Amino acid sequence: MSTSLRMKEEKPMLGFKNLVSIDIGSSLIKVVQLGQSSGKIRLEKVGLIENPIPNFRTDGHGMGRDVIARAIKRSLRKNHIKATRDAVSSLGGASIIIQYFRFPPLSAKELENAVRLEAQRVMGGELHGMETDFLALPQNQKGARGQEVLFTAVPKEMVGQRMQTLEQAGLNPIAVDIDCLALTNCFLRLKNLASGEDVMLLNLGARLISLGILGKESLYFVRDISLDLRAPLDLKEESILKRTVEEIHRSIHYYEGRAQGNKVARIFLTGGGSMTPEISDLFSKALGLPAEKWNPIEDLEYTPGKLASQFKQSQGHLLAIAIGLGLREK
Repeated sequence: MSTSLRMKEEKPMLGFKNLVSIDIGSSLIKVVQLGQSSGKIRLEKVGLIENPIPNFRTDGHGMGRDVIARAIKRSLRKNHIKATRDAVSSLGGASIIIQYFRFPPLSAKELENAVRLEAQRVMGGELHGMETDFLALPQNQKGARGQEVLFTAVPKEMVGQRMQTLEQAGLNPIAVDIDCLALTNCFLRLKNLASGEDVMLLNLGARLISLGILGKESLYFVRDISLDLRAPLDLKEESILKRTVEEIHRSIHYYEGRAQGNKVARIFLTGGGSMTPEISDLFSKALGLPAEKWNPIEDLEYTPGKLASQFKQSQGHLLAIAIGLGLREK
């Protein structure tokens, strides 16, 4: 597995023209192809198609890979997405393990060994069945000593299943990422924040919420919120909104407790659930923070009417993860 854990200045982005990014959600399959013109990133092609597997689990387990692969093929053909067949995709859900480790100041090699030993201590024998990666997080507090690390682990079986699905669709999978990291990658590359401002980004999917806490060009915290729902997420339902807000509050308290003084200043909402008209007011009232919708294609160059059949600008809210995959690093 390859993830986009590296900070953006360290590595160049993948070649846009050689890449198709595919976000297989529980309700929709989103396909994106990016380009570049006069130094600006362009959204060239978009494919949106219903996921043919009812109650599809976004963590990659279960049957139906051939059905998903055929749906991807149809989307590529229907939307005239021509590629050299390299593809990236991502996984999310309860099976993804995200841990935060804290160490004293260490060299790069010492840090790598410390992360490996800590992961073995925390996960034991389970670690052998996992693809892993880690990122040394930036310091976000004055006078901080030591180093905090974001550690991720994904079952090798999940990664293998996703790669097989892409191969069955006639694609060459070159990386499998994690939903919440692709989401934050999209935001960090497209959105400019004020220095010292910390914000929360929420991707409201049909059954999964991806969450990130970010600063200017910096990632501090990510997680998935999975409520194990039998039906698509409906935040207008009081009990669902209450459970969601409780999980978000837990994340804010965890982050602010570790950041020692830093506060989340506002919330950006994207994903299909953010297209509900009153959603910003719901979250602002429930969390006591300013909340606004974020449509990532508004921060990209594109030609209206040429993206996909009957594609509407408001549907750009669906594309943050897929765009983030297209913007990932080598």
